[in-house]
Amino acid sequence: MTDHIQGHINAYVDLINSDVSAISEQMSQLNLLSMTTDPTIVHTVLEELVSYQLQTEWARVPRQYQHKDWYLLAMHRFLTFANGQMYDLLTPTDREELTMVFTQLQVPGVFQFIENPDGTVYFVEMGTKQKLFFWSIQDKQLYFNSHALTSLLVSNYRAKDTADDIRTVSDLLRTFGRYMAQTFGYDVDYNILETDDNYRYELVQTEMPAGMLDRLFVLSAESNYFLQTVQNGAAMMLENGVEMRVFYDENPQAIAGQEWHFQVLDGHHAVSWLDVLLDYDFIGTWYLKERKTIEVASKQAVFDDNMRRVRRPQVIVEVLYPKESVADAD
Repeated sequence: MTDHIQGHINAYVDLINSDVSAISEQMSQLNLLSMTTDPTIVHTVLEELVSYQLQTEWARVPRQYQHKDWYLLAMHRFLTFANGQMYDLLTPTDREELTMVFTQLQVPGVFQFIENPDGTVYFVEMGTKQKLFFWSIQDKQLYFNSHALTSLLVSNYRAKDTADDIRTVSDLLRTFGRYMAQTFGYDVDYNILETDDNYRYELVQTEMPAGMLDRLFVLSAESNYFLQTVQNGAAMMLENGVEMRVFYDENPQAIAGQEWHFQVLDGHHAVSWLDVLLDYDFIGTWYLKERKTIEVASKQAVFDDNMRRVRRPQVIVEVLYPKESVADAD
């Protein structure tokens, strides 16, 4: 064999070995992601897996998971550590793709992650495209979307399913947030999912909510609950010792000088504003109408469809794993 041919064969073998090594390394990381019992390793491996795209020219992997699947698998591992239940991960037979379903729901709901240009992700119900939360592993941020949660769970699901079935979704999301905050120090904005008795739900006000309490009083008159006037607002005693309050603080910077809040107290830090909306249809009906002018706030900037993010510069981990831009999946 001539030196020229021998050199060509050597280069060919090196290229195939390089691709095989890259595939083997990703398979090792996938195995570690799915098998390790150390949550820190899960978080680290997730960061590594979503930092590059597997691009091989000489050895092909025709069926590959995508970044959104790595996120869902990692979420599943964290929920396993946190003893989260009432859900399952499914995958079709013709491709490698993960979806989450909630096993107690009587209405169809398929959940996946979609990726932003900067590598952060949204957790989305794919039928309605509602973005339920934002996740940044780089900045350790987890922000829930009060508007999307209300639209999906109260406006959409509540007419078709029981409050307890729907609550399996909100409870699991809260469990995930608590685990990420406690284990990794994540900054978590629970907003409508918050259960702390001392929490005063911050509201977005677009105009003065004129007649808001009067309309709630009319709806409550048709129920077995009595709306009472309190200082700067109203309160209502519900079942099991739960009290809901709607009130304002004087604030010259707010519309008409009134900064409104909701509050839910049950004595056990166990009931959220979303729970109240699910359990009491007349309050849910009232809130859905009033949120045109006053609504529980979330970090809405990260859920704005018109926002464009710039991908952070990233360091290539290995030459075997070149990076490419990820298309905006909005």
